[in-house]
Amino acid sequence: MDNPCGTTKANVFESTVINGTPIYFGSGVNPVNSPVQFFVAWGKEVLAGGLIHTYNSKSPEQGSEWFADEAEAEAKYIKIQRLLAGCLL
Repeated sequence: MDNPCGTTKANVFESTVINGTPIYFGSGVNPVNSPVQFFVAWGKEVLAGGLIHTYNSKSPEQGSEWFADEAEAEAKYIKIQRLLAGCLL
């Protein structure tokens, strides 16, 4: 399978759905010379065809953020779950 420019194959470690919005935590290969490899993504079409954008993009409906540190990405995954569930942080 060919990857369109600006995307990479998403390796999802964990996923959940909160109020109809899917949330993903995983890894992927980001562009050359970039230390980031862990991502958090949310939204219905964010992982179209198993691919994810290799840049940060944020909106309330859909987005993805990349991290170099796995623990930081996992903390963001939990934070987004709480935000979508309407919990105060």
